[in-house]
Amino acid sequence: MGDIALSVAADGNANGFSAVQAKLAALQRTAVQLHEHAERVTQRMRANAKTAAAGADLSAAAQVDGRHVSAIEEVAAHFGRVARGARGLSGSADAMHRAAGRVRSEHRAEYGGVQAAVTASRARQAKPGFYRQQ
Repeated sequence: MGDIALSVAADGNANGFSAVQAKLAALQRTAVQLHEHAERVTQRMRANAKTAAAGADLSAAAQVDGRHVSAIEEVAAHFGRVARGARGLSGSADAMHRAAGRVRSEHRAEYGGVQAAVTASRARQAKPGFYRQQ
């Protein structure tokens, strides 16, 4: 734990109030982008699964060799599994977005007043992490 504390203190302004707020905002934006991308993948894979299943049905109706029909059905099943996995990723990204928003709000509530006072003060302030006890 000591090494982590030293690296945080060594970062100085990179761990100041505004920098942390910016990092959390970037995390939120990235989580939204991941969520949206995973949703698109989910929709695409569901459509592919449906198309492959329809192709298997048509192939079976046309009395295509059963091995080929089975292979097409297997592809449809794989598309379905990918769609479920992408849906899970989408849910995780959404949860990350919400959690980052909560942390950002809590950080602002706890340290925003201090930041405002420091910004308004003409006195030189210690870098973030200076007062951290080890």
